[in-house]
Amino acid sequence: MNNYTVLKWGKLLLWLIPPILRKKTHFDWLEAVLTPLRNIYEETLYKMQHTGQVIYLEKVLNEAFNQVAKYNPNLSIEEKREKGLIYIDESVKPTLQYLYLHKEYYEPNGTLIIPQLKVFKHDEYYENRDNQPIYLAHREDYTSVAYANFRVYIPETLIGTGDDDIVVQPQNNEFMHTEAINVATIKYHSLLNFYKLAGKSYESYSYLPKKPSDKKIEKTTDI
Repeated sequence: MNNYTVLKWGKLLLWLIPPILRKKTHFDWLEAVLTPLRNIYEETLYKMQHTGQVIYLEKVLNEAFNQVAKYNPNLSIEEKREKGLIYIDESVKPTLQYLYLHKEYYEPNGTLIIPQLKVFKHDEYYENRDNQPIYLAHREDYTSVAYANFRVYIPETLIGTGDDDIVVQPQNNEFMHTEAINVATIKYHSLLNFYKLAGKSYESYSYLPKKPSDKKIEKTTDI
């Protein structure tokens, strides 16, 4: 089945040139003149084929800054981290928690119905968020702290100072409740702002790609 959106520019140009003018010099000159139009067509077609969905945002970012690794939308987050891919995850926001009374912890017969809750402070919450702690949200957490809608995770191997690398500026804030990085690469923000949904905000984070865990080989003996 032919893909009519993909044009064979060299063959198309050769067909449009009259036979009497089909000289190599004339063909090379017309091909150079046609190059800007070809670039605009391919860029526009590429943008039309991608939307603001997570899989497309990840695909665009990896094709722009991580061409060595092959992006697969079916991979889990752990597999993306092992392969060193740029991926997107949800933002961490504190949720409202209900404080139970002491008498609500136990049934009349003394049976424990709710485990003892451990409440963390603001800094401790982000340090222990992998353990799913109970965090008592304060009013300031919803008024003075701005939370992004999603997070973009970048492998540290892609961060550098080269032309093809993602450049990161040092953080100057004394208090940072997250380890967000400040990306200075204009192309990075241009891609995200073009494809992401209007009104959505994002934060960037770096991570060290994990090595695949060694699989244990079970030895079996014939009886």
